[in-house]
Amino acid sequence: MLTIIVIAVVVLGGWFLIRSQQTPTSTSSVLTPTSTESSAPSASEGATAQEENIVEITPNGFLPQGITIKTGESVTWQSKDMVDHTVNSALHPTHLEYPPLNLGVIKPGESKSLTFPEAGTYKYHDHLNPSLFGSVTVQ
Repeated sequence: MLTIIVIAVVVLGGWFLIRSQQTPTSTSSVLTPTSTESSAPSASEGATAQEENIVEITPNGFLPQGITIKTGESVTWQSKDMVDHTVNSALHPTHLEYPPLNLGVIKPGESKSLTFPEAGTYKYHDHLNPSLFGSVTVQ
């Protein structure tokens, strides 16, 4: 009986891991945040505002761990590590608190951004290492 429980836990854990790495789709949200992916900041006028809202992903966690932005601004997560990381909405392992924040895998040297259209506090973590967590406060 214990073997069946262990197998079920492993299968469900694998399923959650695979789902967390897929790009979320929105079916009925009027205010859907936008997400962009790049390996370098763009030279556009908007890049200056995004540069102020950068969270570095390091072997020790997200730096800064908490960031405060204004409504409509974006946050860019940049990997400064040599291994893959993820940005996923709280709570682990379901990631259902704010699904647009499920940015998926960020490979070494890559970055991903998300625009936050509404005020609130949005908690997230690295699904590949759940002890790494952070938050975005939107005013």
